[in-house]
Amino acid sequence: MLEGKRVTLRGLELTDAEEIIKHFNDLEIRQFLGESIPISKQEEEEWIRNTWKMRQEGKGHIFGIELHSSRKLIGTCGLVRISPIHRGAELGIAIMDKQYWGKGLGVEALHLLLDYAFNILNLHRVWLVVIEDNERAIRSYLKVGFQHTGRLRQAVYKGGIYKDSLFMDILADEYGQKQS
Repeated sequence: MLEGKRVTLRGLELTDAEEIIKHFNDLEIRQFLGESIPISKQEEEEWIRNTWKMRQEGKGHIFGIELHSSRKLIGTCGLVRISPIHRGAELGIAIMDKQYWGKGLGVEALHLLLDYAFNILNLHRVWLVVIEDNERAIRSYLKVGFQHTGRLRQAVYKGGIYKDSLFMDILADEYGQKQS
């Protein structure tokens, strides 16, 4: 487990599937994930099992974001597409329970995850892709030190129109400087 002041990053359990699908099947949340099709409990359990396999194979590390105060699961985050050769990984995060949006919990989880990426896994670069109108997420990424690095035009169809996907990344030394 990775402990912060208000949140803990922990491994996912099959018992988390019910809480995850309750929120991830909300179309307002799914739109920011680039998905629109609701998922079943069985599909979510399979995804959780796959996170365990990815960790065992060294291809990914997915965590549940849990509140210290209540032990409530409020989201997920992780590193996938880990490359031991290039020492890079793709980051993903979702605060799935909307009552916890805008409270800085995602930023705290990002700090825990980036510290893990750079200081435990010894990665050099962490990157992500975000839909251009996910302003809350973009502010969070900028706050922890990510930089805009590119744009994939009209990559996502959302709400009847095409949206751009933005690429952002952060290097280990940039994150270290931000923490100093």
